[in-house]
Amino acid sequence: MRRVIVPSEKFHSEQLSPGVEWRRFYPGGKDGPNRELHFDTPGGQVWSETFLLGDQKVPFQMLLPDIRLPANQYWPLHWHDCWTAVLVLEGGCLIGDWWMEPGDLFITEPSLEYGPLVIGPYGCRMFEIFAQAHLAPGGYALEYRDHPTLEGTTGKVFLPRSPLNQRNEGRQVLPCEGTKGITKTRLTGGQQWDLGERADPERSVLKDTRLSPKQCLAAHSRDDWHAFVVLDGSIQIAGRMLVRDDVLTMQPNSRIADIVAGADGAQLLELSRTARGMTTRPAV
Repeated sequence: MRRVIVPSEKFHSEQLSPGVEWRRFYPGGKDGPNRELHFDTPGGQVWSETFLLGDQKVPFQMLLPDIRLPANQYWPLHWHDCWTAVLVLEGGCLIGDWWMEPGDLFITEPSLEYGPLVIGPYGCRMFEIFAQAHLAPGGYALEYRDHPTLEGTTGKVFLPRSPLNQRNEGRQVLPCEGTKGITKTRLTGGQQWDLGERADPERSVLKDTRLSPKQCLAAHSRDDWHAFVVLDGSIQIAGRMLVRDDVLTMQPNSRIADIVAGADGAQLLELSRTARGMTTRPAV
């Protein structure tokens, strides 16, 4: 039976200023912090750390699981009831008919059954980003209730397909190419993606930001929750150097100090709980 390890504590976290936190994802890359993905576990060992962006007192939070998956693991067609994005960080993963490599980004609209996911021969590390955590669980069609990878899964996850998803009856793969509601893209710098309708101020937003060496993002504040994930290079803030797998989170109306790229520049994945978090205001 497939087993999932979810750590109960953050690897590292520190408050830099009121409303601004620095945290670091667990080390180990696609193999897991202690090579958990190589454990001899029927169905395959999974390691996943959860990152939430938003006030935990309200249901609308952005959810970013950092997932490490073992080689050749197979996850059948499934859906989530919110906008979902998958970013491959290490290794490879087949989604539907698309072989994804590091830097590839898959986006799907809510409740659209997609897949399967077939993990590559060397495993995979991915961010699976959900615009609304309380709508993330989604489901699997009833035909998969005995699937080895899903054995032991509890809760109301095995459900009848919607009228749209009934097109997958008797099939194993939904092609990504040409399917309405699915976006295939790649991080190349400067792009921004809406997880929601463009006119909706409550939509979540992703952005791929590249900073040249010593470039500065001036101190500022924002109107909603926002995060910077260091994907490559380094940044300096408040006398600290942040590198790959470091994360800065900002609460609404908090002040973040100058962010300065290191000698080799930096690549940052920005996440905003809503579009309001993308607008900056000079710090006072």
